[in-house]
Amino acid sequence: MIIGQNREKELNQHLMLFFTGVVRTAEEVANSYVRDIDENEKQLRSMQKMVGEAIAILTGGGSLEDFGELLHKAWLHKRSLSKLVSNQYLDELYYVARKAGAIGGKLCGAGGGGFMLLLVPPEKQSDVKKKFEKLIHVPFNFEYGGSQIMYSDQQQRYFEEEKSREQNQKSPFIELNNL
Repeated sequence: MIIGQNREKELNQHLMLFFTGVVRTAEEVANSYVRDIDENEKQLRSMQKMVGEAIAILTGGGSLEDFGELLHKAWLHKRSLSKLVSNQYLDELYYVARKAGAIGGKLCGAGGGGFMLLLVPPEKQSDVKKKFEKLIHVPFNFEYGGSQIMYSDQQQRYFEEEKSREQNQKSPFIELNNL
């Protein structure tokens, strides 16, 4: 998908990524809803349709709030696929994020834990960070160079994140079977 530089910049400014602390086996989560693929056909078709809607919003200049609402709708569909896609802890994180100003979000990959991507208007991001102070915030931007291992990015300053990490003890990893 190709979007203009201004749109990419706007999208970068609205996205936040947090590590939930929940470790899980993605294969187990994915298998839990692939097993029941016939029963999940309606949700999967609806989610597939959302991809076209998302592309239309992002390439057509539609509101990023509309894109956030689509993410929220997809969240509800995805979590209905299997009990392993989400759990009470992750649902509570998502509820807190929405209450703090996130419009929508998703668990990356199969679900069940890992990283949560949120679409948050820039003016609400400090509220979300405050609510998620025990989680690891992962600042990022879209990159065209592919995956890279970076030990230190001398051009990027992460003073705010470093200060936050020094002031707040982060949550330990949480095993999925302990939730």
